[in-house]
Amino acid sequence: MIHMMIGFFKDYFKYKKPAKKQQKWMEKYCTQKGYAINPNWMMATNLKSNLCEMEATFGKRYCPCFEPSGDTVLDKKMMCPCEFVEDEIAEYGTCHCALFGPADLSKEQWKASSQRLMDEYQVPKNLKNGILDTRNMPLDPRRNLPIPDMMHQVKSVLNAYKGKMLTVVVEREQEALNLEKIAAYRGFKSSYEAKENCIEVKLIL
Repeated sequence: MIHMMIGFFKDYFKYKKPAKKQQKWMEKYCTQKGYAINPNWMMATNLKSNLCEMEATFGKRYCPCFEPSGDTVLDKKMMCPCEFVEDEIAEYGTCHCALFGPADLSKEQWKASSQRLMDEYQVPKNLKNGILDTRNMPLDPRRNLPIPDMMHQVKSVLNAYKGKMLTVVVEREQEALNLEKIAAYRGFKSSYEAKENCIEVKLIL
């Protein structure tokens, strides 16, 4: 928990200025749609930081919960606010990320949806001897993408990782390409190699 909090406040101060830009379009969007932003300060701040990081890393404001898929049609749909908002509000009470919900949503409903999201992403990581295997996660039914994705697993591990090199095992080449961009943005060196049934990405931290 302490490492998660340290990571949160690092992102908060790093993205404090660009997060104000995110807040402006979010408020305009909510006014147009009759929605509200998650009233929990930490939850909303973390999601705004993730949006800022997405934009800085990949050049576009992708959904804060899913890394780019490599499918141009799907990736366009995943630009925040994504095209799945209404369906997910009908199912969860909020969008998948628990960022947007109806303006009349109760505090209990916001809390329940936020907890659903945290339960999805705070799963044990398959990390052994400096090797993080990000495969075999459950798939989101609308996007057919893993939850948590490679990006969120790596970020969570790095918050507490003390080694100088981390090997990340991924299933698809697009994930390796995404990790190259993540590494470049963070100032790491990276390389990847295709194996028989996976791809191994080495990060020099």
